[in-house]
Parts: sequence; C-alpha cells; structure tokens
Amino acid sequence: MKQHKGCRLEEVMLRKGITQFALADMTGYSQSHISKIMNGKDLYLSTAQEIASALGYRVDYIWPNYFHGYR
Repeated sequence: MKQHKGCRLEEVMLRKGITQFALADMTGYSQSHISKIMNGKDLYLSTAQEIASALGYRVDYIWPNYFHGYR
C-alpha cells in the first residue's frame, strides 16, 4: 500500500486493531476516502487532524513529513 512518505497510519491502525471501515465510522469519512488517504491521495490538514484525533495521536506522529510538502 503506497502511503505518504513516513506515514504511520497503517501501523497505528494495526496496533489498535482498527479497520478502514472502523476508522470511517470514527471519523465520518467514507471507507473509500480512508482508502484513498492510505494510498497517498486526498490528504488535507483538516482531514489529517480529524483522523489523528480519532486515533488518539498527533498529526506529526502519524504523518511526520506532512508539513514538508505532503498536502
């Protein structure tokens, strides 16, 4: 699965036992949108903040390189 460089989203989800469908329910995004994000597409700061918050992490932990050109 292609993710943003340095992305830890899949790692965090695996650690917590959360599926794409569960994350979609937690955030209000569709599973297909979560899938796009996990494949390195359609990630905006507001979306990253909502996902990180739902998982109990900071954006800069899940996407450490987000502020270095990944938008």
